[in-house]
Amino acid sequence: MTATKLVLALAALAALSACTEKPQSAHTPRGVSHPYEGPATAFTAPGWKVGDAQSWRTQLQIRTQTQNEYARIGDQPAVQR
Repeated sequence: MTATKLVLALAALAALSACTEKPQSAHTPRGVSHPYEGPATAFTAPGWKVGDAQSWRTQLQIRTQTQNEYARIGDQPAVQR
């Protein structure tokens, strides 16, 4: 009777251990020291230069302002270019 309970407890423990979540950590890939030093691909925003921190910040500000609901509501565009 005790051996059966032990086997059932171990089986339940093994089944429940498979339900754990993987750790969610925010980390940058190896080899990239700064986010603005990303690759220059065809999908980068126009006006952004690889390795230029100021143009990267400007592009982030433009993206943030175009996603701002208060700025998007109305007839005027969010960002004047």
